[in-house]
Amino acid sequence: MSLEDIPSQFAEYFGINEATAQVILSIAIIFAILLPTMYLAKNSRTIHLIVLFLTECLLTGIGWLPFWVLIATVAMMAVAIAVLGVGAVTGE
Repeated sequence: MSLEDIPSQFAEYFGINEATAQVILSIAIIFAILLPTMYLAKNSRTIHLIVLFLTECLLTGIGWLPFWVLIATVAMMAVAIAVLGVGAVTGE
């Protein structure tokens, strides 16, 4: 069994569709990697975002996570950076 087959096996075992299995397994992997990182780097949100982005890249690469989720995360990061930039320029 390869990494790409794990969601389909998971879906067959629990009787759910494959997209749901991919999302459940992706969330489990993201939490398993991100939670220890958040504990070890308590005050650095930049490290949290980098680890989240890299984990989503890995999951997209092996086919567990749809590409649009990665794009949505990048868009949210861009909006957050823009809001921080506006706040720094306007002094708010």
